[in-house]
Amino acid sequence: MTVIIPAWSRDALRLADTPVVKLARLFIDNQVPVELLLLQPLPWLRYQLQTNQLTSLSWWNVFDDLQQVHQATGLPLGLEDLALPRGTQFVYLSDTVLLQRAGQLYGEVHFHPAGFVSWVEMTDETGQRTVKVYDDRGFCSTLTVYNHRGQRLETRWFAPDTHPVMRRLTDNQIQLLAADGTTQRVYKSLDALIAERTQAHLAQRSDLLISDANPGTATILTQLAQHHRIAYLLSTQMAPTLPEDLLGAVERVIVPTTQMITKFKDVNANLGTPVEAVSPYATTFALGNSTELPETTVVWAVNHLTTTAQTVVAHQILAWLAKDEHHYLTTIVTSQAAIKKTTTLLRQQILSLAGIPLESPTAQLLQGLLIQLQQKQAVDRDQLPPEVLKVLDQLLRIQVLYRLNDQQRQRILGAARVLVDLGAMPDLQLQIAAISAGIPQINTTTTGYVRNHQNGLIITQLRKLTPALDYYLGTLAHWNESLVATISSLENLAEPKLLAYWKEVIIHGEQSSNARGPVGRPAGDSAGATHP
Repeated sequence: MTVIIPAWSRDALRLADTPVVKLARLFIDNQVPVELLLLQPLPWLRYQLQTNQLTSLSWWNVFDDLQQVHQATGLPLGLEDLALPRGTQFVYLSDTVLLQRAGQLYGEVHFHPAGFVSWVEMTDETGQRTVKVYDDRGFCSTLTVYNHRGQRLETRWFAPDTHPVMRRLTDNQIQLLAADGTTQRVYKSLDALIAERTQAHLAQRSDLLISDANPGTATILTQLAQHHRIAYLLSTQMAPTLPEDLLGAVERVIVPTTQMITKFKDVNANLGTPVEAVSPYATTFALGNSTELPETTVVWAVNHLTTTAQTVVAHQILAWLAKDEHHYLTTIVTSQAAIKKTTTLLRQQILSLAGIPLESPTAQLLQGLLIQLQQKQAVDRDQLPPEVLKVLDQLLRIQVLYRLNDQQRQRILGAARVLVDLGAMPDLQLQIAAISAGIPQINTTTTGYVRNHQNGLIITQLRKLTPALDYYLGTLAHWNESLVATISSLENLAEPKLLAYWKEVIIHGEQSSNARGPVGRPAGDSAGATHP
């Protein structure tokens, strides 16, 4: 059974698009036996698994083992289940209840987005704080005490029957406790204890461990690698410096792009471990129909560009949008807060290109019209001056989106003519989805998935976006050439090829990269690995 070690935090909710979850789903959907091995305290794991459709996946949590938790499910606690001092009064906020007694605030109850009690904080008259974290199976998982300076004094972990099973004091040593509270054994660190229990769980097993990159588990993985094969999975395009003992112990490092191989070697001296570039996402044969639609849509992934850079890019795209009433723009941003900011930027740029001062009566009229339309109120277009109506139509042909799921991503790119992503690290999920849709892409950074003048363009300066757009939007000849090149990439990045690669690694280990080039590679990566 293959073991996947994710790098999840207890607060992470949207995990479905992460490469490690995509890999788990690939294995589940193709009947590859797989187990999640969880090395972090995850008191709300059941909700995370349900939210990300992973409830059918086998899992083992080292903290369940340490805390003697034997039930996989349970009922979370509500406010009425807490033992609070008599006379407590409640002040209800959005996701928090303040606790008062005799007019004095003494604590807070915090609720998980699913509605159950997640943690409680209480402060005494000396300023000492006690924080209790509650497991979603209905018991107090940990209790941590802080002094008035915020320094941790003690953490205790509990079994479901409420007795403490281990304790950590200020020296970071871990004491295992007997049922009567006496110390049974002392470990120098929590990592040492986790490594020992995990080794015991994996004893007599020869499974491949696929670990998501996580600095917090480096020490544990180094010890596990002495007895087990580990593939270290870098989910992002950042190239971290890994501890030499960990890097020397793992069987292989897997990165998402061919460029990451070079970056990784640059920051990890004396690299002797194979590094392979493998797509974290699979293509689907979902070719779009943009050439059959009356409108021509550009999708722009803002992707952490500075405000100055966004202005340069927006000016060029909106100049194109203003040329024809059938030109549309869909913009994808990286945060909820960026929706308003980017929308404002785009609207200001449209007004600027139309020669309308931002504080002018015409600008105010347009703002009022947009508000009317957003509120589903009728607008008498016949009463509007032609120049106002023209700009209003341009304002209505832009949309700004955030947090797309797979279906939304496929629908938007399927109706688009080109994807523009000029970030220093292109969004790989969008990039693979655009390949699935068969549309060209314009980037400033190469990843191996977009090949210059084949299935896209790599431009060297942001100000060169206008001719790049014209290259694909001015005529269908170049667009059709890109479609042919894109279709040739589809099969190599499709789910069967990715699955074949992982099965080869699982079965054959290090020999697989020497026997023949593994599949599921970025374009142009024939060998896909570097070796000493």
